[in-house]
Amino acid sequence: MAEEQLKAPLPEPLMKAIKATVESEALTPTEKFHAVVYITHGYGLFKAQDGIDPRAYAMPEEQWTAIGEMLQSLFTGLDKVNMAMEWMNIGPSGYKP
Repeated sequence: MAEEQLKAPLPEPLMKAIKATVESEALTPTEKFHAVVYITHGYGLFKAQDGIDPRAYAMPEEQWTAIGEMLQSLFTGLDKVNMAMEWMNIGPSGYKP
């Protein structure tokens, strides 16, 4: 017997991220396709699990730091500090390879 399908609309910020990915000149069509698939499935997993425990997944420290720096470049002042704390609290864990 099949499980019931989760039906959840994508939030507007996620749709904007998908649009930005598709419009990116830095990615090939295949890279854009894969990125969109990963974004949508990632959100589906997030919704299906009622949120994701950030300790349940870890990425290499170099990638974790690079993403954090990209995110920090979007903010200034106290907003930059708050974003960094939020990334530490709800983003994935990092590890040293």
